Amino acid sequence: MKKPLAPSNPWDDLIDLTNAQILYWGDAKKHVNKKLDDFKGNAVFRKIYDYLLAGGREAATPILHFSKPESGIVKFNGLCALRKLEISWFDDHGFPIQNYRADLTILDCGEVSIKWIHNRIRSEEPTELDNHPDCPAAWKSYKKGKIKPIDIWQKKIRSKDVQLPEKDSKEDIVLSQLVSLSPGQFEKVIVALFEQLDELVHHIHKTKPIGDGGFDFFGRFKMPRPLGYEIDFRGEVKRYSRNTAVDPKAVSRLVARLTRGEYGIFVTTSFFTENAQREVLDDRYPVHLISGVDLVNILKERQILKNGKISPDWLQEVIGE
Repeated sequence: MKKPLAPSNPWDDLIDLTNAQILYWGDAKKHVNKKLDDFKGNAVFRKIYDYLLAGGREAATPILHFSKPESGIVKFNGLCALRKLEISWFDDHGFPIQNYRADLTILDCGEVSIKWIHNRIRSEEPTELDNHPDCPAAWKSYKKGKIKPIDIWQKKIRSKDVQLPEKDSKEDIVLSQLVSLSPGQFEKVIVALFEQLDELVHHIHKTKPIGDGGFDFFGRFKMPRPLGYEIDFRGEVKRYSRNTAVDPKAVSRLVARLTRGEYGIFVTTSFFTENAQREVLDDRYPVHLISGVDLVNILKERQILKNGKISPDWLQEVIGE
């Protein structure tokens, strides 16, 4: 018997263990009088970030992130440091409000001693905060300006379980939505998702049905200043069920069609076999592999999900049918 899914929660965080990153929503919600910084959690985050912007790390605040995957279960996701704090629009059950979104880095620390936490609580001077033998080495490094992300999840070879959301989870429902699209619709969705990635200046286009050279999309990335370097890329998408793997042959075909100086992007709703990943690594192919869970994370990060599914309005606008 399947466990009932937890109700869709607008406060769901994006926990990307593969990239040692958590995107955490603040605690603002629809309120008659309260503004962005009037909420207790947001006020704390703003204070932490203002302190960091002022160059202070002596009294930096460690963040312990927990999630509740199901009733009665609490999961510790790691010791984190605040990297960036942004103001973003947030949907609180149909009401658009402004909220903070904290970009957290998960530090390389497998466990946290409660004695260290108690020592911080009792400390009266900034110099005493981490003067305890149980203070994690990763936290000491962070205070010195050296960020060491957790590496246990950054294995170069990812297992099937890591590349896919948990079966029958809310994320798996989103993945099933993508699989249910036609090949042409899915390609449009992938191009639209890449257009949302505004960290890099880029241009991306869907290829024409005929004479596409075996590619599904192409474009160009431009590195931010002061580099300004341009990288041409071509991509391929495979709309597979979660049990159909992408094998080395499929990846090799993409590599074979790249010209000198081009970068390849392979996107799938399923997962890549160990041999497919190893071939990319061993032969140092200029190819990036994006699996099913990566796609769901992008949708969550870009706030394209609504009530636990892909926003119908966004999907209709992208597909245009």
